[in-house]
Amino acid sequence: MKIKFLLPIIFLMAVGIYAGKYILSTAQNLEQSSSDNKSTLESINPESETGSIPRGPHGGWLFSKKDLRLEVKIFEKGIPPEFRVYVTDVSGKPVPLNKTKLTIKLHRLDRVDTIQFRPMGKYLLGDKSVVEPHSFNVEVRAQWKEQNYEWQFQQIEARVELPDVAIKNSNITIKKAGPGKLKNQITLPGEIALNEKKVVHIVPRLDGVVKKTLKDLGDRVFPGDILAIIESRELADAKINFLSTIQQASLTQSDLDRETLLFQNTNQMLDLLQKELELENVYQKLKDLQIGKSRELLIPAYAKMKLARSVFHREKSLFGKGISSKSEFLQAEENLKSSEAKYMALREKIDYDGKWAVRQKKRNLDLETLNLQTARQKLFTLGLVDEEIETLSNQDEQDFSRYELKSPIKGIIIQKHLTTGEAVKSDDDVFLLADLSEVWVNIAIPARDLNSIKLGQSVTVHDKDLELKSKGKLTYLDSIIDETSRTVTGRVVIPNQKSKWRPGTFVTLEITLYERTVPIAVPTRAIQTIRNWSVVFVKYGNFFEARPLELGKSDGNWTEVLSGLKKGEYFVDQNSFTVKAEIEKSSATHDH
Repeated sequence: MKIKFLLPIIFLMAVGIYAGKYILSTAQNLEQSSSDNKSTLESINPESETGSIPRGPHGGWLFSKKDLRLEVKIFEKGIPPEFRVYVTDVSGKPVPLNKTKLTIKLHRLDRVDTIQFRPMGKYLLGDKSVVEPHSFNVEVRAQWKEQNYEWQFQQIEARVELPDVAIKNSNITIKKAGPGKLKNQITLPGEIALNEKKVVHIVPRLDGVVKKTLKDLGDRVFPGDILAIIESRELADAKINFLSTIQQASLTQSDLDRETLLFQNTNQMLDLLQKELELENVYQKLKDLQIGKSRELLIPAYAKMKLARSVFHREKSLFGKGISSKSEFLQAEENLKSSEAKYMALREKIDYDGKWAVRQKKRNLDLETLNLQTARQKLFTLGLVDEEIETLSNQDEQDFSRYELKSPIKGIIIQKHLTTGEAVKSDDDVFLLADLSEVWVNIAIPARDLNSIKLGQSVTVHDKDLELKSKGKLTYLDSIIDETSRTVTGRVVIPNQKSKWRPGTFVTLEITLYERTVPIAVPTRAIQTIRNWSVVFVKYGNFFEARPLELGKSDGNWTEVLSGLKKGEYFVDQNSFTVKAEIEKSSATHDH
């Protein structure tokens, strides 16, 4: 009875033991199956996103291979991002960290960051920070128990790929990173004005009647262009006076030449007579010379003196022999002295008169030359040039009254005040010409800013309506403050070769107070915000990636970059918001 009673109990116990073994075996098989599934991560395709990788107990990426398991974590709470790697065997038991070697390579768009590890408590710690953005292809290499392990995966964030067509259609422009200038500027209003140094008022310079106008308002003119033709009696009189003065000057020159010749011949006669030659010899030497009245006066005196001398010598001889009386001798002596005195006085008078006559003729010529210069200068004043004056004698007298009003400069007619048939005065302002190749920009500078304003500072002029921009320097500052507006007028000269800057236009001016060159600067418009980063989007091939920046000072147009962007890298300049929108639409998020 007892045996029969025990048999069911033994049977139930056997069934229980069998069931327990079956359950334990099933659990071991499930664990082995799970282990086999995890080992499939031992060679992950680099193109795989991190979202497909299992997570470990510390929130890191979990990798297993053979008997080794790694949990790779980017830790960034309150510290710069760093790699922490937890190493266990497949059962989850920690392994000795000092016996594990680990290297992680981060393949970025522009470089490869290699990170070595050392034990730090319960994990291996990377030897350098993981620089943002965390966008790279990751290569993990481990060595444990003389076994090598390798995993690869891709961690992408803040990156997008755009085809060339999309870049072109979005008007995305690329710029190369490099040095830039930061400017401290103030913005002031201004107005385009005529360059008063290149404005010319045209007046007729003489009274007359307008015969014909050849240029109209707005016409472009060049030096020498005829603006109008005026009939003027005053001009005709000036031309006639000039020609008559030429004739008079020519006659005066002839008089001087003749008087000079007479004087020279007279001096030659005086020299011959000084040698006391015989009269016949004197006559022969002077017969072909023009001497004038001095010959008529001096030759007879010379002859009388010669005769008196001859008589004196004869009477002296006779008186010495007692043949002639003393009174006859004395009379001959007196006659000789008288004739000599008259001859010498006549010589001196002829010499003086000759010199005086030459001086008078020369003075007359100087006066006529002055009159000629005055007449010529008057023609210059009336607008004639040398070529016209030199050919005046060949001009038809009917054209003497024709006055051509000409342009002295290259420019545009901005005012015209005459019509055909109109009588004009010499001082009438009939045309106003302006050379618009340069214009002035007048600035109203508040008195409070004067301490910062200096001559020579760079100024940028903007016309936002016409989308015009030009640069110049501050060339003038008024010395007086306007009592009403409390401003001082400043002036900038800007080029205007295409005449796009029109006088009277209101503009905006940016005055650069000082500027500083920095190693790297980017246009402020290129900077966008992603997460809590200020970024620009660097370009490598067709990939665009947000590059967090440490920014320095900014002048509104340019911003200094202290770190995050290298010289020579290409980044998005204009329409960077388009790249930002594409990144935000993608799945490239910050997920560790």
